[in-house]
Amino acid sequence: MRNVKFKIQNLIFRYNLQLEEHWWMMYRGARMQYDPLTSSQYLNPGDFVEFFTYFNSFSLGKWKKYTNVGDIYLHLRCKGHFKLQMFGHYREGRDIKKEMYEPVIYDLKELTDIEMMVPKDSKGQVIGFQIDVLPMTPEERKKTEIAEKKGVKAPDFRFQVECGSWETVIPEEKINDVRISIATTTFKKEDYITRNIGILERELFYSDEPAKNHIRLRIIDNGRTLDPDEFNSEYIHVYPNENVGGAGGFTRGILESISAEDFKATHVLLMDDDVMVLPESFIRTYSLLALVKPQYSERYVSGAMLYFEQMNLQHEDVGYVHDDGSYGPNKRIMEMHRWDCVFENDEDVDFHADSYAGWWYCCIPVKKIDRSHLPVPLFIRGDDVEFSVANHAEFLTLNGICIWHKGFANKFNANLELYMVHRNSLIIQAMSGICKDIDFIKRIQGFFETEIRRLAYNNCDLLLDAVEEFCAGPDFMKTPQGEQIMKSHAAKNEKMRPAAMVYSKPIDFDRVYRKEEKQLTPTQKWWYEVTDNGQKLPDWFLKKDHTAIIAYDWFDDPTKEYFAEQVLAVSPFDHTAYLRKRDKQRYQQLKQRYQRVMRYYKQNRKQIEQMYQQAAGTLQSESFWREYLHMPEAKK
Repeated sequence: MRNVKFKIQNLIFRYNLQLEEHWWMMYRGARMQYDPLTSSQYLNPGDFVEFFTYFNSFSLGKWKKYTNVGDIYLHLRCKGHFKLQMFGHYREGRDIKKEMYEPVIYDLKELTDIEMMVPKDSKGQVIGFQIDVLPMTPEERKKTEIAEKKGVKAPDFRFQVECGSWETVIPEEKINDVRISIATTTFKKEDYITRNIGILERELFYSDEPAKNHIRLRIIDNGRTLDPDEFNSEYIHVYPNENVGGAGGFTRGILESISAEDFKATHVLLMDDDVMVLPESFIRTYSLLALVKPQYSERYVSGAMLYFEQMNLQHEDVGYVHDDGSYGPNKRIMEMHRWDCVFENDEDVDFHADSYAGWWYCCIPVKKIDRSHLPVPLFIRGDDVEFSVANHAEFLTLNGICIWHKGFANKFNANLELYMVHRNSLIIQAMSGICKDIDFIKRIQGFFETEIRRLAYNNCDLLLDAVEEFCAGPDFMKTPQGEQIMKSHAAKNEKMRPAAMVYSKPIDFDRVYRKEEKQLTPTQKWWYEVTDNGQKLPDWFLKKDHTAIIAYDWFDDPTKEYFAEQVLAVSPFDHTAYLRKRDKQRYQQLKQRYQRVMRYYKQNRKQIEQMYQQAAGTLQSESFWREYLHMPEAKK
């Protein structure tokens, strides 16, 4: 049995300009100085840094539980006179405790590879380390003073680190054979995809990283704007594709990955195109899968989504469908520059039964892909939820396996959130029998009441479209028409314009998401609800010449729009707005349509659901998808 050294993860001391602003995600303490000539980081005598951070801590508890790791070593290539000390945090009751390990003092005159082993008896669930650069000795200070007087270059007594990693020693036969096919779908987002290609080529595919031999990138080009000849290589392949949305693009990526003869994928990693990638995430994903124990080998690796606009904030690593039909993260939003969030985020959680991994970064074992149960052809939204929940997915997550999603934060699109999400929620519930205890119709009804009282008539239309088109049955999914459906409903989005062009008075954008101090009385609330904010009453009941300023998205405070003559829906993020005006005729039409649609749904629900159940076997089959995508039949 031959033991080999296996690098688990690299230390990250710097990355790019965007992430440099959040350098506490890499280390804390004195700011390190980078020298491109030596490709090294430097600290001055007397400086202190610690590395219990999102990117550089080590998830000892998880690696011991889920993988076959042996002893764990911290490796540094460095020089200088410094004290190196490891430490770990662990949970004891409700408290997070800290234990310090034996420090070692080094005095290295040249760049030297050093190793420090994590103590075998460590209680730490998450491990970090710290470096104290020792002050100059009197002799060193004297040499520096003499050099300065002579006007010559002084000796360099700084601490220098060139690279570092966490490593283990493991029997070679315990390393799993892993081949990851990254499948990303793009539609006319050349700037994003070409940037990510360049990053992966430079920092992974044409680097000295061992993981590069186990990873390939497959780009499904729904916009057909990329030249395959420009990008195709040993590591990358571009597939021109019709615009069949994310569901169709990712399904094409799955089928190409599991059918490729030259690279027999063991895992398919589905990833959005409009993201900022960190190649180290792919390296850590490979390491995790290469060492994972057999009993955990069928778990999805779910990468976290952080906000590009606030790069230290983690939105979600695993989400779930809430009891009220909404979608959201299993964990609270984490501030990943903080040590306590680093620890808390790494703790195991009991995932909800209706949990899912978002396809911004979701690595699926091929043996968990059922060719008779491929994604639902929904174009966008809900396909990832259905795929995880229907396949009873379980998950692995790790600090540092992530992407940054641009435009995800502070973005509301009524077409997507009110029409597409709700229509698709009803469809996946009917087709796959998932989330069976969730009443999506009740959620839609609640939103309809909220939106009509906020005079958001277009939003009400979109909600009713969702139910009406679900009731029409699954035939629309049999042919690629998702793009046309998206465009037709996107036309109903309120056309936001610069607020100054819509409203002449000053707007306090800071107050948009603050509830009014004086809330409605019980009597006022009753009038607000019974009259749909005065729309059932004569106009003389209204507050004349009063324009209510409210949030354009989910945030609702009835006090703001109570009996207002008109409502200004405002986005404080880009200072845009849309002016909603009372329209009793439109109100009556929507209320009548609401009654008609809901009556039809209740009377025909069972038959409608049966139609979707009967269609599922066809619409999720490999033969259907190959015909849908104009792919050749699978080889026998």
